[in-house]
Amino acid sequence: MMYSTIIFLWSSLAVLIFTRTVAFPMDVDKILNSHPGQINARPIWLFSTNSNGFVRVKGSHVDSLGLKDDESAMLQLESSRFKGSVVVRIRSVKENRYLCVNSDGNLTVEVHGNIMNRCLFSEGFDSGFTTFQSKHNTNWFLGFKRNGRVKQPHNTTDSQKAARFLTYYKL
Repeated sequence: MMYSTIIFLWSSLAVLIFTRTVAFPMDVDKILNSHPGQINARPIWLFSTNSNGFVRVKGSHVDSLGLKDDESAMLQLESSRFKGSVVVRIRSVKENRYLCVNSDGNLTVEVHGNIMNRCLFSEGFDSGFTTFQSKHNTNWFLGFKRNGRVKQPHNTTDSQKAARFLTYYKL
């Protein structure tokens, strides 16, 4: 059981490296030179390495127990420039709602997240994993517990397994 899990994680990492570097290289110049207000969107699935499930949004509920073929697990990263840096908003395609962090440091789902600065995240890359750091408070990170429930951003740091994601891009 443990051996198959290790093989799955290593093969997922190999696919991630291949798709990010060879098959679908990201046009960083296009993102960095975008005008303020210009949005570059890409459909994705976020795989939580802690819960071994895909992040999904159902109404105002968020968890990481989804499957890749689940409609509610299809997300969209909308990248743009904000105060000189590149930021992303995470939007549920099905619900048309955004993942946001409220002033108490809790993860919320907002309808008007496209105009709210607390719905901005910095996308980071560490050891082959993707992390999402809140721009509202740079000590807060998006994360999920092993049981798939949200680990509140004010209790999550970038060094925790809860904050690590594998990103799958829709072809």
